[in-house]
Amino acid sequence: MLKNELLKNLEIAERAAERAMLVVSGFLDNPSVLSDDFKDIKTKADLAMNEEILSVLKHTNIAVLSEETEFQAESLPEKCWVIDPLDGTYNFTRKFPYSGISIAMLENETPVLGVIIDIFGKHYFSSAIGIGTYKNGNKITVSSTDRLRNATLTTGFPSGASYKTEHLLSFVKSVQEFKKVRALGAASLMLSLVAEGTFDVYYEKDIYLWDVAAGLSLIKEAGGTYFLRKTAGRFQYEVLASNLNIFEEAKASLLQN
Repeated sequence: MLKNELLKNLEIAERAAERAMLVVSGFLDNPSVLSDDFKDIKTKADLAMNEEILSVLKHTNIAVLSEETEFQAESLPEKCWVIDPLDGTYNFTRKFPYSGISIAMLENETPVLGVIIDIFGKHYFSSAIGIGTYKNGNKITVSSTDRLRNATLTTGFPSGASYKTEHLLSFVKSVQEFKKVRALGAASLMLSLVAEGTFDVYYEKDIYLWDVAAGLSLIKEAGGTYFLRKTAGRFQYEVLASNLNIFEEAKASLLQN
């Protein structure tokens, strides 16, 4: 993608996220839960924010993969938007202040730009290939931590993941190699915190693409790197992201064969 076109699409993504931010303010006191199905929850806020984002992105005539909109194709087109209008919906319904708006563009299944808004903290993150990653207009970079034993892992248990005892025990064994472990319930914000160097490593298995696409762009342009591998579910992936210093060590510890 040409740089001018990339920057234009980044501006569109930022505008769409800001529009969604305006909509969500009307649901802060009452998110209006529509369904609560075991480990998944939907609200009117999700749907209203999704419609607001789509109303902006539709003018680009680029396909959109969204958590809240049915997607007919089994695979991604060469270029598409990938959005999660309200990442951390459960947090939002419980007033736990970690929820985000996440918009990315993918080309050949690779994130080329990302925009994330921290709804409660009101922090704005953006990135695009070749321009770096920014938080509230200031350039940010991943941490310089160079040993796994000194690293903070941020992770979670996504709604589509396996909760079988053997899988959980294997995961616990892996995370014991880290200094600290933190779980916030919103992949977009956890990835943002890795991009700005607050945390060092992000890992989740069976996480949906719309939860991580924008955040992976942030980390890549902030000087980090990532591993992305499809798992059994549709648009579900095993995802690892970190700074370059500990990436290989983190892979050896966390990736499940």
